[in-house]
Amino acid sequence: MRNTFCVLVLTLAISSSGCTHADGQARTAAVAPVKAAAAPVKKVTIEDFSARVTAYIRIRKSAEDSLAALTSSKDSAEIDDHKTDLASVLVSARTSARQGDIFSPKITAKFRDIIRKTIQSADAQAVRRTVQDKEPENLVTVRVNSIYPEDNPLQTTSPTLLGRLPDLPADMGYRFIGRTFVLLDNKTRLIVDFIPDVLP
Repeated sequence: MRNTFCVLVLTLAISSSGCTHADGQARTAAVAPVKAAAAPVKKVTIEDFSARVTAYIRIRKSAEDSLAALTSSKDSAEIDDHKTDLASVLVSARTSARQGDIFSPKITAKFRDIIRKTIQSADAQAVRRTVQDKEPENLVTVRVNSIYPEDNPLQTTSPTLLGRLPDLPADMGYRFIGRTFVLLDNKTRLIVDFIPDVLP
């Protein structure tokens, strides 16, 4: 009887130990996803930016579909008129657009960090020279939905910086206007959004 009692106690002890161990594993498994979810913050921010740009492209596609198609790809006057009409329809479709619609606070912080690190990198001199290569001849007021004048040169964006920024559709571009970082629609020269005072 005593042997049976000892076996029973031993069995209960082992079972209790096993439950504790299993419980401990469950707690560890519950904590792990939290750590995993906290890691890809940068990726989520870039994906958010890409989604916002894609949403703009959809609006522009809808605006283009509402216009008569170009009859010639070589008639510069017709192309200019089409560009002007497209810009006008886009502005009307985005009357409520504001600075920060695409460059949200989190996205802005990420872009500022990328630009700051690039300017402070070993290639800083070349980056600054590229940015300052074409200063606007006339003062331009940067506003969402304003059109960058055709007769004003655009500052280029250095390959070093472009390589660190998220990719854009072929007809969109990153530009600097003075110290301001701009997301530009290359089809219409429309300022889609901007980050002020990026450059020191």
